[in-house]
Amino acid sequence: MKHTISEQALALVEKKLPATRGELTPQDAATGTGITVDEARDALARLMELYVTRVTYDDQGNLLFAFEMPLRRRGTKTAAEKWAELKETLWRGFKVFFKIWIGLMVIVYAVIMAVLLILLMLAQRSSDRDNRGNDRGGDMLAGLFRVLGEGLRFAFWTRIYSPVYDYGIDPYGYRYRNVRTPRGINKNKKSFIIAIYDLALGPERTPDDPLADEKEVAAFLRAERGVLTPSDIVALSGRSLAEAEERMADYLVRFDGEPTITDEGVVVGEFESFISGTAAKTDAPIIHYWDEYEPPYEHSGNSQGRNLIILGLVAFTLVVAIAFAAGKFAALTIYSPFFDSGAARFLLGYIPIAFSLLYFTIALLRIPTVRKHEAERLKRNREKKVMHVIFQQKLWRATADQIYFALLAAGEKSLSREETAEILQGLLTKLQGDMDLGPEGEAIYSFDRIRRELETAEQERRRR
Repeated sequence: MKHTISEQALALVEKKLPATRGELTPQDAATGTGITVDEARDALARLMELYVTRVTYDDQGNLLFAFEMPLRRRGTKTAAEKWAELKETLWRGFKVFFKIWIGLMVIVYAVIMAVLLILLMLAQRSSDRDNRGNDRGGDMLAGLFRVLGEGLRFAFWTRIYSPVYDYGIDPYGYRYRNVRTPRGINKNKKSFIIAIYDLALGPERTPDDPLADEKEVAAFLRAERGVLTPSDIVALSGRSLAEAEERMADYLVRFDGEPTITDEGVVVGEFESFISGTAAKTDAPIIHYWDEYEPPYEHSGNSQGRNLIILGLVAFTLVVAIAFAAGKFAALTIYSPFFDSGAARFLLGYIPIAFSLLYFTIALLRIPTVRKHEAERLKRNREKKVMHVIFQQKLWRATADQIYFALLAAGEKSLSREETAEILQGLLTKLQGDMDLGPEGEAIYSFDRIRRELETAEQERRRR
């Protein structure tokens, strides 16, 4: 969607934006600048290519370009986005550092402490041989070696498998993409080191494709004859209508579309050039918002028994390190005076203490965050159920009871009437709906804009 316009017309329209709080129709732009309506329309379309914009309509049914003020160029991030990106980068860096530390503590420190315990036992045995006539020290030594050997085998000779993706079911009967363990392999047979990572830092989630929405819209345009409305974007992404208007502007620029407004006052994006010719077809699937699934948020993904073993191991590390820092290993000085030095207490006492306390702290602090994310995910899934029945059965004007019984008829029994009404209240803002009272005082939820846009889009497609 490239427009050949004069620099003068572009500058005149851009200067007009602050006075109108960034909202201009081509007619208003022409009136305020003296250029023609066609020149104003082309100038606004060019500015839409440069700056973040929403494409909507005004009270008179005219095409309205609503620019974010102050003007923000496309591709630039907001302060909130930059802060979120910085936090994510810092967290990723810390995870790499902490995983290396975990590996060192589990492998190197565990072996060192096992050797030190053996040396301590031998030192005490040699100094108190008369009181150990039953060779109990030898039994302890054999038992220690068995424990150490079993622990190493459990940690490092455990079978590691490549993940296979499958679908699970959440508490509301909603499917989600999940990692499936290959047949014949126990879920708890993932590497013990990975289990230790996951208890502190959380299991790795399936990475999202940053251009997944764009690929889906490209496939949708080819399947739906190059016609797109904000309500179509809502159905595909689950975004609010305000966000869908901003995405509409982005797609108009990205896929060379033209915004038009119909007699019904509906903004329609037409993408004739994108769907014509011999352009390569995309194989991206078209999945509506209510059919999209996300895996549950888990604290560790480990079994309870494995978590207890890991916590016990870290607690053991903490106890031994405290004992070393307190001088309980002073008997080792018969081997080297190093064991009574400040460097030894720092390396074998204070560092393991810091690691153990940090490990416990991170694992505990993540609990409320994981619960919050999981509660939000379940909330989205409940919203998906209500949106699905509204869009599928075209319940653009209905009471909460009507939508509730429609859910029951569709086999959805996980939502109560109260939950359905609560979700509908949230959808009023998200979908720019209205609520009025029926003849018996019951609340009627109306989503007239969604209805008009979807019906107009269907008419446009049939016309083509």
